[in-house]
Amino acid sequence: MKLEIINHDFRFDCENMCMLFFPNTKFAAGTDDGRSVKTWFDGNIAYAEFPDEDGKMFSASAEIQPILYDKEKAAVKTAMFKAFSQATGMRPPWGILTGIRPVSFWLKMTDMYGEKASEILEKYYLVLPEKINLCQETAVERAETAAMCKPDTVSLYVSIPFCPSRCKYCSFVSGSTEKEHRHIPKYLEVLKKELSEKAEIIRNSSQKLQTVYIGGGTPSVLSAEQLDELLGHINNAFDLSHMCEFTVEAGRPDTITFGKIQSLVKNGVTRVSVNPQTLNDEVLRIVGRKHTVEDFYRVYDMVSKTELSVNIDLIAGLPGENAEGFADGVRKITELSPDNITVHSLYIKRAADYGMDGSGKKFVCAGADEGTKMLTLGAEILHSKKYLPYYMYRQKNTVGNNENIGYAKNGKVCKYNILMMDDLQTIYGCGAGSMTKIVDGTKIERLSNTKFAYNYIEDAK
Repeated sequence: MKLEIINHDFRFDCENMCMLFFPNTKFAAGTDDGRSVKTWFDGNIAYAEFPDEDGKMFSASAEIQPILYDKEKAAVKTAMFKAFSQATGMRPPWGILTGIRPVSFWLKMTDMYGEKASEILEKYYLVLPEKINLCQETAVERAETAAMCKPDTVSLYVSIPFCPSRCKYCSFVSGSTEKEHRHIPKYLEVLKKELSEKAEIIRNSSQKLQTVYIGGGTPSVLSAEQLDELLGHINNAFDLSHMCEFTVEAGRPDTITFGKIQSLVKNGVTRVSVNPQTLNDEVLRIVGRKHTVEDFYRVYDMVSKTELSVNIDLIAGLPGENAEGFADGVRKITELSPDNITVHSLYIKRAADYGMDGSGKKFVCAGADEGTKMLTLGAEILHSKKYLPYYMYRQKNTVGNNENIGYAKNGKVCKYNILMMDDLQTIYGCGAGSMTKIVDGTKIERLSNTKFAYNYIEDAK
C-alpha cells in the first residue's frame, strides 16, 4: 500500500490504521498492492482520502480535540478510520486504539480524566461501549494481583520451543520436525545451566520468586523423564518458598500422558494449561492439530482427578467454524468447570487464503463479523457461568481486530499472565525465544534470548 503523509510524522500510527482494516498490509518499496491512502493536516483538522479498487474516492476529516493528550495523532487516526469504514463497511470494535494493552490504556485514561474516561474513549477514540466495559471488568480483577507486587518480587519464564507438529495458524518460533527434536537433550542441558545462572542472580539480589511459567511451543512434548528432570532442577536451583503459582502450559492433548501429569504434581506444579483450541474434530483436522476432541476429554479427565488448577485455551475465528459452533464449544467447556478459560482471536497470517487441505480446496478463516460474534456469544456464556475477565491483550491482524482474553473463576486468576502482560514486575526469561524484562519503577529493560533452539545451543558453546 502506498501511504502519502503531509504535514505530520505519524507514519507508524498510520500504518497501524491501514493494517487494522487490511491485515498484513506491507508498505516497503516493491510491495505495492495497488491501494493508496493520503493523510494531511490543514490547520487544526486532519484529512484522509482512500480510493477503492473501482477508483471511488472515500474521504473523511477529524478536528483536533484539545482535551486529548495525543490530540494530533488521534485526529489523523480518526480521519483514516472514518475513510476506511466508509470504503469497507467495517467498524472495528476497538476504534482507533491499536496498542496491545487496552487495560493499561484504560487505567491511564481514568488517571487523566476520571469519570469522563468512558465518555472520552467512546466519543473520541471510537471504542464501542462493550469493549470499555470489558476494560473496566478486567481492571477490577487485575488489581489484587498488582497489589502483591513489591520491589523485591520477581517471576520466571521458561521456554520449551518444540512442538509435535506445526499448526497452520501458528506464528511462534518452535521446532516441529523429528530432526529438530533431536536437539531436546542438549537444549535441556543448556537450559538448566541458564536456569542456575538466573537462580544465582535472584539469590544475590535478595529477590523473591513469586510465579513460574513454563511455556512454548509445547512443554509436554518432553518425555516424562525429561519433564521430571527439568522440574526437579527448578526445584533445586531456586528458592520456591515465596512462590504462589507454578504453571506448565502442557498444551496439546496428544502429548499429555498420565506419567507427565504425575511429574507435574510430584514437583509442585499448581496450574496446567490443556489446549484443545476447538471442540470440533473437522476444524482440528483443517488447522493441522494431531489430536481429537476425544483425546482432549481423556486428558482432562486425568488432570481433573488431581489438585491442579486447569486452564483451557480456545481460538475464535478458525476456518470451518461458525459462531454457533464456537459458542457450543464454550458451553461444553464450562460444563467441565475448569478454573480458567482463555479465548484467543485468530491471528491472520494471510488476509484470506488459509491454505489448502491437500485436495485443492481452500479454507478461509472466519470473517470479521463472525469472529466478533464468536467472542460476544462466548463472553455471554462465560459471564453466565461466573467466569470473569482478568487479563487481556491484543495483536495486530486478528479476525475482527478483536482481543485475546483470559477468564477465571473468582480467586482463580493466573497471576503470571497479569504480571507479564502489564509489566508489573521483573520477569527472568530462560530458553530460546524468551525475554527477560527488568522492571524498575516506570523504566523497563528488555533482554532477548536468541529465537531458535539450535542457535541457543550453539551460543552456549
